[in-house]
Amino acid sequence: MVLLFMALGSLAAAFWAFSPEESYTPVSGELGSGENSRSSLITLDGRITRAENTRSGGNLILNLDSTAMPVFIPASSGAKELSAQLQKDTRVRITGTINSYQGKDELKVSRKADVQLLEG
Repeated sequence: MVLLFMALGSLAAAFWAFSPEESYTPVSGELGSGENSRSSLITLDGRITRAENTRSGGNLILNLDSTAMPVFIPASSGAKELSAQLQKDTRVRITGTINSYQGKDELKVSRKADVQLLEG
């Protein structure tokens, strides 16, 4: 009986931790576990569905068709230079780290070179 409750508790924890509400599809990289998982690099491929400059700070936020997780490009990582190239329907490959902003995960780009334009 105790083992049954332990198994159910593990399943409930796994469901909560891996719920599809905040899903994304990494192309490469592995998240691992624990605190270090937030600093692991992942790469996403996709088509831009929305590109928006932030109201202040000169940052850029992208949404891709391949993930529900937004992509954050800080001004210090070339957001201003990239914003002219990163328009809706542009195919991109973006590498960054997963950070939390206001309780939601986002992919944060650290260098302009981590954003590649793809053909097609």
